[in-house]
Amino acid sequence: MNYAPRSFRELSALKDILYGGDESPTVKDAADGSKDAEQHSSRRDHLTDKLLERLFSAALPAVGSDGAGSEAANAAIALRLQDQRDRPAFSVPVMARNFSRLNARIGVVFRLQYRIIRILQWRRPTHTISALVVYSFVCLHPYILAILPIAAILLGVMVPAYVQRHPPPPSPLPAFPVPAEGPPLAEAAELKPVPELSRDFLMNMRDIQNTMDDFTRSYDKLVGRFSKPTNFKDEAFSSAVFLVLLLAGVLIFILAPIIPWRFVLLVSGWFVVSMGHPRARRIVKSSHQTYISPREEKLGGMFQALVGKDIVLDETPETRHVEIFELQRRNNTEVDEWDDWLFSSSPYSTNSPARVARQRPQGVRYLDEVLAPPGWQFTSDSAWKMDLRPMDWVAQRALIRVDVDADAKWVYDVAEDDNDGGRGEWRRRRWVRSCQRQPAGEMRV
Repeated sequence: MNYAPRSFRELSALKDILYGGDESPTVKDAADGSKDAEQHSSRRDHLTDKLLERLFSAALPAVGSDGAGSEAANAAIALRLQDQRDRPAFSVPVMARNFSRLNARIGVVFRLQYRIIRILQWRRPTHTISALVVYSFVCLHPYILAILPIAAILLGVMVPAYVQRHPPPPSPLPAFPVPAEGPPLAEAAELKPVPELSRDFLMNMRDIQNTMDDFTRSYDKLVGRFSKPTNFKDEAFSSAVFLVLLLAGVLIFILAPIIPWRFVLLVSGWFVVSMGHPRARRIVKSSHQTYISPREEKLGGMFQALVGKDIVLDETPETRHVEIFELQRRNNTEVDEWDDWLFSSSPYSTNSPARVARQRPQGVRYLDEVLAPPGWQFTSDSAWKMDLRPMDWVAQRALIRVDVDADAKWVYDVAEDDNDGGRGEWRRRRWVRSCQRQPAGEMRV
């Protein structure tokens, strides 16, 4: 994308964004107060927003313009723009402010994330076993799921808040925190956004940074692993994967009523969490390097050989017929003389939109100039052939006030001022030719 600033002010704003301002305030400027500086900053932010809006406006129409899927990409972009019509436009100050507000409040999400990670990694075996016990009760008695949100609020939020208000007396021995009796002894804990540039604020920034990196790595790994089997770039391989998944889906659909799902979920959950134990991770890693890695390439080669042997893709290209209409216009109303006009994709009948709007017909002068539709090509052994059954395509298009010449295959207009069926100003006949789909590597640019 290339963007040319349309004014000196936009050029200055773009320079400030890329290289930073080069103006240094003097003592006199500082003595004038901060009002002018604030106005200058506001004006500069406004110019920056305008510039970025123009950058996005210039970029959006070009998205999806290259490739066969451009129409789908443009439709998706149009849908996203429609969904965002009530949302604020992109702005650097708004983005910075929203990021600061999010960063001050997202700490609770990362604390929950790290708590789940500690449970899965067996940092404290008692916590992990307790979580597995709860999971086992949920698998055996699914109705407990309706109680879990209430239990989480009572035990995870309200009980710690009450203990915070009624702290137990200090004790040198570890014991279960029994709240003190009597009136509250401490202030109620409130969830507040952390102050900017505090330690929690910077830790949240670090967590957001690392989460973005984890997401991009996971996304690239998943796309790299599942792209080849599912995007039909290698049609034989993807077809084999499709057949395997289809058979597996049908088999599971048939066996689903007799599968003990509670037991399956119970065993699967215990197995997944058990794999997070340090000793289990070492065993799995050693077993993978010893038994699985040497055989992965061999199994892949066997599957590829099976694909090459049993999956045969020898499909003929899709073939259809395209049509063009030869239009001629009456030269002399007294004699039957007609001038060759053009070849058009529309019959230009009396009820066609272009004819009703009094627009001239659109097309090419000679038949050799007619091109195949985008994504198609004329077959090598085909030629333009006249349609010998004009009554069929006249009936299909519901043409009115026409006169069909069955011998010459012309379809004439009926004169508007002649009730006896006199011929009008235009006549047309239909030509057809076969064409077939172009392979992806042969698409015209």
